[in-house]
Order: sequence, then C-alpha cells, then structure tokens
Amino acid sequence: MRLLNRVRITALFNIIVVVICLAAFLMGQADAAWYEAKGYAIIEDGDKASAKRIATQEALKQAMLFAGASVNSVHTLTNGLLESEHTTISSSGEVAQLELIDEVYSGDMVTVSVRADIFAKAKSCNAQYEEKHFSTTRFLVKNRQQLTHGDITKFDEVLTQRFARLMRTTTDTLRVTHIAPHSTQFKTQFTEQNVRNLSQQTNTQYVVMGIINDLSIETSDPSLLTPWRGSTQKRHFGLTLHVYDGINGGLLFTQSYATAAAWTYDKFESVDEYSQQFWESRYGVAVQELIQNALQDIKEAIACQPLTGRVLHVAGNSFSVSLGQDNGISENDELYLYQAKEVIDNYGRKYLQYVIYPGTFVVRNAFSNSSSVVSENTAVMANIQENDFVVKK
Repeated sequence: MRLLNRVRITALFNIIVVVICLAAFLMGQADAAWYEAKGYAIIEDGDKASAKRIATQEALKQAMLFAGASVNSVHTLTNGLLESEHTTISSSGEVAQLELIDEVYSGDMVTVSVRADIFAKAKSCNAQYEEKHFSTTRFLVKNRQQLTHGDITKFDEVLTQRFARLMRTTTDTLRVTHIAPHSTQFKTQFTEQNVRNLSQQTNTQYVVMGIINDLSIETSDPSLLTPWRGSTQKRHFGLTLHVYDGINGGLLFTQSYATAAAWTYDKFESVDEYSQQFWESRYGVAVQELIQNALQDIKEAIACQPLTGRVLHVAGNSFSVSLGQDNGISENDELYLYQAKEVIDNYGRKYLQYVIYPGTFVVRNAFSNSSSVVSENTAVMANIQENDFVVKK
C-alpha cells in the first residue's frame, strides 16, 4: 500500500483505430479497434515488479475507459498478463485480446507498452444517455422530375424539417440543431473534409445526409369486375441516410429504406406538402413511420459514441471547449484531451491515430454551448492547440 501511495504514474497513449479497407471487408471482418497504450511508473525501493504492474494496470484502465468499456476486470487481466508474459484472451466480452508488447527500464523509470482489442458492451454505456447533436443539409432528391406529380417541388425542404421534428419528438437524446438551406451531394473524395467543415461550422458532433431515392407514382387500372372504382394510385418513397462522425469524417451508419402507400390526390391536383392534412394522409403517415424506424436505427447505431468536442481557445492553464450544458456537461466533469491525425501505411490503408494528453482535465465553468476547462499540469498546457479534441469521461 505504501508503494501505491508513493508511485507517480503518467500515462501517454497512442491509440490506433483501424478504418476498414476493401480487403478487410471482402474477408468478412467487422469494425476493429486496437488500442496501444504506454504506461510510465517510478520504481520505488527497487521494486520493479510492483512498478511494472501499476504502470500496466493504469495504461489498460485508461485505454478501456477511452474505448467506452467497463474496468471491472482490469486487475484480473493485467495480473494474468504479467504472470504469463503472453497474449491473454479475455472472457469478459470487452477485451477480446490483450498483449504485452514490451517493458523498458531506464534509471528509476519503467515503461510498459500493451496492445488491446477493446470494445464497449452494447447498450451498457453512459454515452447512450447523453444528448447528441446533428447538422444536415436539405435532403437531396435523386430525380426531381418525380416532384412534378402533385407539384410537390418543396418536398425535400419539408421532409428535412419533418425529419428534424420527428427526431426531437420521438427520441430523447437526438437533436438536429442546424439545417443548411441547400442540398449537398458529397463527392467521395471530398466527403470527410466536407463533413468535418459542416460539423465545425455548426458546432455539432454528427452530420446526417439524406438522399430521397424514389417518389414515383404507380397507377393501377380498374378491375374488369369493378370498373366503377376507376384507377388507383400508389406512391413510393425511398430514402437513404448516412450518419457521419463530424470530428474525423468517418461513416458511422448508412441504411436505405423504402415504403409505398395510396396516393389519394387527383392526378393534376397541386398538393400542399407543408400542410398537416398532407402529413395525415395515408402517404404522409407511411413516410413518417419510415422515418421513425430510421431514427431508432440511428439512435442504436451511435448510442455508445462518446460525447466529443473541440478546443476553441487556450489561455494560461485553462482552455475553452465546444461542449456545454446543452450537451450534458457540468462543472467538475473530467475530460480526455487528444489529438487526431490520419496515417497511411505502405499499402495505402488509412488509420486514425489518437494521441492522448496525460493528466487530469476538469470542467471549471459550464455554459450553454461551451465550457472552461483547467489542467493540473502546466507542462501539458504548452502543447494543447485549438481544434484538439475532448471526450467526456
């Protein structure tokens, strides 16, 4: 116990998150996240074994917390690792693989490097209760000629607003806080940068893009047995949604949806797509039901994404961040602080590398959409830059 009280631990983590490449997809692999962590500890009284164990436990603990997993099995895993000195497979369901990379002794300091395949348990994370903010542009209509039937030329604008309203009224944690007054079709080679730009301009963590694929009309001639009923019309509705992480531009969710319902308007009638009467029609109800289903899928897909913001300004031993009370941030909350950059290997595969700042960062004052954060380590503050990122612990 005396040793534990006297050991000073500093953790510095280089965390690599693999972005799935085509080859991995063809092999049937799912998203993988490998975390490499380095833990440093002072050797007291020549007790290398204890210092090594403490450094390893601290590194793994912080990596697990950053990944959104629980830390119930940290001591068991690290002790088993230190005993075997080999890769350990965990049965906890959160650490799929744990490996001791190396240990380096320099004077009275030991550096322990570990690598872990960590993932959070589904639907058991704190992040699922945090409010998540989205920005979007007006949903894109793939074939605007289809809008002429019913003269619903503003349908894309109205649908985007309806999507935002349904998100607010049918979910307790999702909010569209900004709708750009234009449609955007992001080209593949520019998507990540465009997403990051929109996210930064609107101070939102997520960007959702919608493509209206189908608004076609299907007409059925009257039956020979009931010619008096005349022809009937059915209108299709197809929608594809993409949800991006606005911090790094990565795609978090994509899904296409389709439905159809009776179109109860005359062929040449001009329909008021803004009216409540339209949204209470059979077609309007069917479209809203589809959107509600999509919103639940989105909510589930991003439930455990950590609340993330940006550093806005650095001054002295404090800095301001783009998270505040509207995001569920309160005074005395602790944050992770990190830098992110893209790395490309010799095979052209992209990786995101996260460098985590050591130390404790605490919210001093929380405002509506920003907070003031202080650090106990002035040496660390010298390296913090605007547009670094913060994650709520």
